[in-house]
Amino acid sequence: MEVHHHAHHGHEKKTWKNYFWEFFMLFLAVFCGSLAELQVEHYVEHQREKKYAQTLIEDLKNDTLDLSSDLKSWNRMRLRADTIMLEMEKPVDLRNHCLLYKHVSQINSNNTFLYHDRTIQQLKSAGNFRLIENKAVADSIIEYDAWIQSTIHDIESTYGLVLWPEIQRLENQLFNTKYFKIVKDVSLLDSAYLKFPEKIKMQTRKADIEFQFYNKVNNHKTLSETRIYYLTATLRRATHLLKLLNKEYHIDKD
Repeated sequence: MEVHHHAHHGHEKKTWKNYFWEFFMLFLAVFCGSLAELQVEHYVEHQREKKYAQTLIEDLKNDTLDLSSDLKSWNRMRLRADTIMLEMEKPVDLRNHCLLYKHVSQINSNNTFLYHDRTIQQLKSAGNFRLIENKAVADSIIEYDAWIQSTIHDIESTYGLVLWPEIQRLENQLFNTKYFKIVKDVSLLDSAYLKFPEKIKMQTRKADIEFQFYNKVNNHKTLSETRIYYLTATLRRATHLLKLLNKEYHIDKD
């Protein structure tokens, strides 16, 4: 009887090389998967960064428009203050009463800067400044926001809460404000003056009030000049930041 021996080929013993290659292939698969995931995450974050840059550019463009408008307004306000002071320095019978009345009625407006900070607030509140990879860009955004908070808003608070109410209080004691609403129409104002001159003229029997009013108008002029200086500086900063963002992200070229 012949005895046949069968070889068992399916159970050869694995060498260290087999284990090494199995481990290496598994490691490579995990590593490549992690790289792909990081690449996707980086792409998503870069898109979010670019989206923030787009909306920030829109905000800055609106800021520059509002700053330009405010500068025109406060230059007019400074000239009005000058005119009021010049007329008040004249003897009463040499004053241009209609001109004085007109500028007094227009000096008590308060044109404030509308800060378009929606994107900066989102970056600050959600902790998304980390998305801005360029440190110079991130620093410029933070400095721009801090500049507005520490200068423009402070000046507006001083005027709106302190000086403006005082000017209104004093002018109400010196002028009949009934005709303030018609001052933009010269013919109507002239007609009112011809009919009721005493209602257009400044009250002259209140020297102490007139003295206080003159000083407050002078303060108004000084604060307007300060405001013009800081609005001009803010416009320069906004324009610089716009150029920086466009250079970094090429938004306007997309």
